[in-house]
Amino acid sequence: MSTDISSAPALSGQQRRCHLLLMLFAPTPKPKVQLETISQINGVGQSVTRQDIAEVATEIQRLYHLKISSSAEDTLQIQGSALNQRLCLFQWLRRTLRCSPQFVEQNFALRYQQALSLNQVQIATLELCINECEQQLNRHFSQRDRQFLYHYLCYCVWARQHQPPLHFDQTQRQWLRRKPEQRAAAKLQQTLSQSFDFHANIREGNFLTLMFTLLKNHSYQTNGSPEDRRLMATIEKMVAYFQQISGMSFNSQEELNNQLFAHLAHALERCRFNIGVDNSVLEELLRKYPRLMRTTQKALLPFEQEYEIHFSREEVGLLAISFGAWMMQDNAVQETQILLLTRDNPQLEAKVEDQLRELTLLPLNIKYLPLSDYQRSGAPPGITVVITPYVSIPYGQHPPLMQTELPLTHQQRQVLCALLEKH
Repeated sequence: MSTDISSAPALSGQQRRCHLLLMLFAPTPKPKVQLETISQINGVGQSVTRQDIAEVATEIQRLYHLKISSSAEDTLQIQGSALNQRLCLFQWLRRTLRCSPQFVEQNFALRYQQALSLNQVQIATLELCINECEQQLNRHFSQRDRQFLYHYLCYCVWARQHQPPLHFDQTQRQWLRRKPEQRAAAKLQQTLSQSFDFHANIREGNFLTLMFTLLKNHSYQTNGSPEDRRLMATIEKMVAYFQQISGMSFNSQEELNNQLFAHLAHALERCRFNIGVDNSVLEELLRKYPRLMRTTQKALLPFEQEYEIHFSREEVGLLAISFGAWMMQDNAVQETQILLLTRDNPQLEAKVEDQLRELTLLPLNIKYLPLSDYQRSGAPPGITVVITPYVSIPYGQHPPLMQTELPLTHQQRQVLCALLEKH
């Protein structure tokens, strides 16, 4: 196949990184790829390619516990368990089909067709398999889902022949055994074993069950599986507990439950199979919404006990964002504008901000202003309350000025809570 792309338009960073990752899954007994080859296919210099490699390596280490190793000859190779490699490619192949489908068809797919020596009968069999899976699962596959399954199943057939066996721990095996997707996975495995060198075994059946589960768009139906009904009942208890410990209430609780169902169904699989999740705003969330994070974590405890799991901080953060966004939407709440007066003690001012953020689950927009500026011209428009740890004279009656000492007194906390949650 040709690697000449001299006339091709420049690729985006996401496209380059997707191409790189898929090339690292090339179907050879010991998959390796030259740095120069990646640069040629992506049409960039080796310095850009090295940066792309670093970014991909960071992501797959964080999410899939995989490593990209390099040799003195500038050849690259993915290292990690067979299961983690399959889970990694599951995500990245779907991503590449969205941002660079031509590369999948013209490079990745051709490599696997050649490696497997696919004939027309086998190609037709794969397409028939996908149709049968659709019927078995009672789902509709989009065109992109069908493309993904065709290419990914080729990879699974090859991996079964050339890679170490998959390993699932006892908890994972028990979890997959209860999945409604197991029947379709068993039928698919039987068909593959008849047409390819794909000997049926429990491990491959477990993985095909997991594949169908990860591919599912979760939406709650009252007549769904016992698994879905159990999840929804646990979510309803969690939301009720969140309202109890937070003192907040949700008017559109059914809609919130459905949104959480779609999120937590995938989060459960990530937790069961040790798949990481991106949460780029986690540190900001911990700083700006500490009480919301703690409340969410506490509300999740019965959920975690029910499923015998422990969510990572990243997963808790995503759920906290959902709760926070729903509280704002459900109660038509806007960010409360607070002005914090500063002078010459940044550490004290930071501690005051921290205590303010501990008072409420609702969003606060805390702006800083030098005390001298406030005394000259007052607060800017839209401010709900002015807070200062320094002695100051109010600039007019509105907005109110509160002088604080740390720690905040009980009375100050009550007054501030009333102000913050009224808005």
